[in-house]
Amino acid sequence: MHKSMMLGTRRQTGAALIVALVLLLVLTVLGTASMRDTAMEERMAGNFRDYAAALEAAESALRTGEAGIINSTVFRAMVFNQAGGTYSVGPASQSIDPFTAGNFGMSVSSPPSDVDTNRLADLYIEKLPEVELFNSDLVVGFQDGPPRVSYYRTTGRGFGLSPNTEVILQSTYWR
Repeated sequence: MHKSMMLGTRRQTGAALIVALVLLLVLTVLGTASMRDTAMEERMAGNFRDYAAALEAAESALRTGEAGIINSTVFRAMVFNQAGGTYSVGPASQSIDPFTAGNFGMSVSSPPSDVDTNRLADLYIEKLPEVELFNSDLVVGFQDGPPRVSYYRTTGRGFGLSPNTEVILQSTYWR
């Protein structure tokens, strides 16, 4: 009886094993791809946080420079002679290069935030040539010529958490 049962059964070909191995391979590929995507998203979020910290520090430096121009006592103490981060740009001279680290003469502490960069933001202020307002309706007293306006360019540089992250911002301010 035992022999007749064996003769009546079919031999197994191992199809279930092959199907299981293929499914396991597909799941492994999907798991690996999702881990790579998660790691990439984490790096992107870290880079964005680093950039945001540098941007915040540069913006703080810009606002400090503009506040110095607005404040008449600080402004009167500024001597635009290439010392202390203040420069005078004449009509024939070129503006100051913001990518040269030695041009930044003032350091500003970053505003309090959840990201501590451990580096101070830098800034410098350029006094640009005065500009006459031609065809202007502005009249101050009895003047012979059109009124003149003084422009100032403030450049701020902030740093992020990584030593490679740096943001440079400029604003032009008139007084």
